[in-house]
Amino acid sequence: MAASSDSRKQRVDDRSRRVVVTYRGHVQGVGFRATALHCARGLAVDGFVQNLPNGDVRMDVQGPRGDVDELMRRIAVEMSGRIDDTLIDPRDAMTTRDGFRIRY
Repeated sequence: MAASSDSRKQRVDDRSRRVVVTYRGHVQGVGFRATALHCARGLAVDGFVQNLPNGDVRMDVQGPRGDVDELMRRIAVEMSGRIDDTLIDPRDAMTTRDGFRIRY
């Protein structure tokens, strides 16, 4: 179950990590976003995953470093035959997030 918003705000500290990940390959029309959402279950992450017009998928995710890394690992395993390239762009942490979801 997701943590309350107060505990989310407390998580944003030096141990938190935020990354914007761009997945390239055959990543649209194959259940990528639903798989990412499933992979995020049980992890204390916030953010979104969305299709981009150019055929890539973008994920903006934040949470404890270990959970963010675990989410990226799970996605890499589950979608290994679909991902050709993964671009990881570290970003500054944001203080307000509300769970992990698919953005349309």
